[in-house]
Amino acid sequence: MFSKFFNTSEMKIKQAHIDQIRKQFAELQSKEDLVKLLSDAKNILYGEECKPFQLKSLNYYANPAHCKKRYQTFTIKKKSGADRTIHAPVKGLKSILRSLNFVLQCVYEPHEAATGFVLNKSIVDNAKKHVGHNYVYNIDLKDFFHSFDRNRVKLAFMYEPFNLNGDKEPLAFLLASLCTHPMETDGEVKTVLPQGSPTSPTLTNILCKKLDRRLNGLAKRFGATYTRYADDITFSSPHNIYNDEDFKKELERIIGEDNLLKVNGKQVEIGPQLKINTDKTRLQKAGYRQEATGLIVNEKVNVRRRYVKQIRMWLYYWEKYGYEKAEQIFKRDYIVDKGHVKNTNAHLVNVLDGKLEFLKMVKGAEDETYKGLKERFDLLNGSKKPQNTDEIRVHATTNENHNVYPGDKITMLHDPKLVIDKLNQFTSDPIMKWLTHFWDIPSNINPEENNSTENYINAVNSRYEEFFKLQKYKTNLWWKVIYPFVFQKKLSTNKEGELIPFKWGQYDIKIGWQYPDDVIKWTKENYDNKSTASKKTPFEMHISDEYITKDAHKKYKNLYGKEIKYFGDVVNMFKREIAFREETRDFYNEIKDLVCMELREFEVKGLEYLKDKSFTVYTEPVLKAIRRIFRMIQVRTENKNVEITCEQLSNKDRIVLTITHVGSCPLKSSEHEKFLSPSGDLEAVIKDLISICDLEIAANFTDGDFMLKYLYPNVELSHENNRLHIAEIKKENCKVKGFTYILKFYLS
Repeated sequence: MFSKFFNTSEMKIKQAHIDQIRKQFAELQSKEDLVKLLSDAKNILYGEECKPFQLKSLNYYANPAHCKKRYQTFTIKKKSGADRTIHAPVKGLKSILRSLNFVLQCVYEPHEAATGFVLNKSIVDNAKKHVGHNYVYNIDLKDFFHSFDRNRVKLAFMYEPFNLNGDKEPLAFLLASLCTHPMETDGEVKTVLPQGSPTSPTLTNILCKKLDRRLNGLAKRFGATYTRYADDITFSSPHNIYNDEDFKKELERIIGEDNLLKVNGKQVEIGPQLKINTDKTRLQKAGYRQEATGLIVNEKVNVRRRYVKQIRMWLYYWEKYGYEKAEQIFKRDYIVDKGHVKNTNAHLVNVLDGKLEFLKMVKGAEDETYKGLKERFDLLNGSKKPQNTDEIRVHATTNENHNVYPGDKITMLHDPKLVIDKLNQFTSDPIMKWLTHFWDIPSNINPEENNSTENYINAVNSRYEEFFKLQKYKTNLWWKVIYPFVFQKKLSTNKEGELIPFKWGQYDIKIGWQYPDDVIKWTKENYDNKSTASKKTPFEMHISDEYITKDAHKKYKNLYGKEIKYFGDVVNMFKREIAFREETRDFYNEIKDLVCMELREFEVKGLEYLKDKSFTVYTEPVLKAIRRIFRMIQVRTENKNVEITCEQLSNKDRIVLTITHVGSCPLKSSEHEKFLSPSGDLEAVIKDLISICDLEIAANFTDGDFMLKYLYPNVELSHENNRLHIAEIKKENCKVKGFTYILKFYLS
């Protein structure tokens, strides 16, 4: 039973906890017992240091008359354009409901036909049941969550497997009151399941178990297959039973009578009646497109052609016109296509990444269509660097995303200390620091007789060879950030001899210290040979809007309350690329934003440890890797608790960031190929962090608790046939609370 909610590797550790929860629930006698049960569940989910719940809190949140603001209400747009109302519980109530949801999942086993809100089941699993049938029949239940009121929820707790009846009935009422909320339904206020509560999905499966059993029996009687994904009901069959009046009558009767309970030989209504949304009922025949939960099921589970066509189209625009123009076209089309979505400020790269992940889930990682599109995306996602110019010594072409050189097998270099040393020169080197620090007046800007702008720029260019080493260790950092901002003087060309537009950084800024020559010219006119009173530094130079993208303006305004107007503002955007600092790119706020985007449904603890953490690093791949980590966590919904720590080691040479998915354990041993030869998202995270920081994962594998060290000093990496290989993975014993990612950033 438990495998439907928890991974099997967890069983050897957590079976005792699960048995404890089930035993405690069976022995419930009082509200005090319930409080202890929920507190014990909270400890399992969040750790033993958690504060226990108080009975007064349960009583407070259970009474909407006392706690009038226990839910936050907002609306989102459906595809139809209509509003969908969401009720999200406040923090205190959410913690109680998450603990209760864990208890419910320990005690209750869903019907096999239920595929929605069930661990390790998805819309793909739902669709697979209906592949290859001549007829597919889709039914939608109207106002699904609001069809279950407090009385019905209470009765569910009174019967099997919960049995909170007799003297325990007040417990059933208390739980039902916590899980329901008064809201207007069909013109009147009813206390029903809110859409947005952690317990509502699990409770709908509990409340629909009789419905699932009866509809599954109906399907078998008529030679059909039945599944339910939330309010989406699907029947499929090799023959047309849907013209059979007996089938249709039985179907309508079963759904219409789901709210009836036989008491003393009489049928009693126990809540609102379930209703079929006739506008969404459809019969799909073989020879035409057949769908189940939005996926094609004619011959195999597949996405619509339009889905793949759209990915190809956007990739084509990116290849043909470059990212900036493609983004403009994408946003125009996206708003037309997704106008029902509240936030239409999506970015092409993020939407493509998400669509490709979904395509992989549906078609599989080895599908040729997916592999081809993913290869094009990965190539585009790292901007092509400039080559063959007067300013650049021609070296072997590199793959920026992966820091590798062409060939069948290439050694990859991991040296975060060297990279950090180079970046630290922008704050410590007597020449390089003045590229990012306001020039001191009247003193010289550096000790090497830089009494003129020309002399100073020459001194900067003398560092070129030293900084060029970066392209071996972190190609993107060199070609996308350092080189264009500091050293580039002319436009570069590609293999076809076409000019490559000048731009650098995340926001494609089109001006640097030496290209175009605006900064040098202005500084010569306003700094050189001027009296101290009349001297103006390059940071005071007004710049044209043609050099700054809308996204850069928008980001700067969010940070500083103004748009980019001066070259000093441009310098601040460069600082965002090479360090986490409170004044430019605050580490805490960046990670907090990623949590809001990727882990909205999770309880994330420890973000406060990120406050006031400042360190030099190439920031973009760090945030990209952490976002991938959050996405890997997000798909494992059996545990919805994440703990974050961030601390400086005692010798002050490194900052260690840990991200723990509490209670989550892999289903494989530490010796499995998945970990010894990483692929997919884990491989992508490793590639992102090469020469950025050391990387380890720690988990309770099926063969024990181990830490696997992937990126560490002097590690040997190779790239062969588009795959990353690690010569040796260091393995150490450890103790973990769940699957943990450990990132170690060097400070000097």
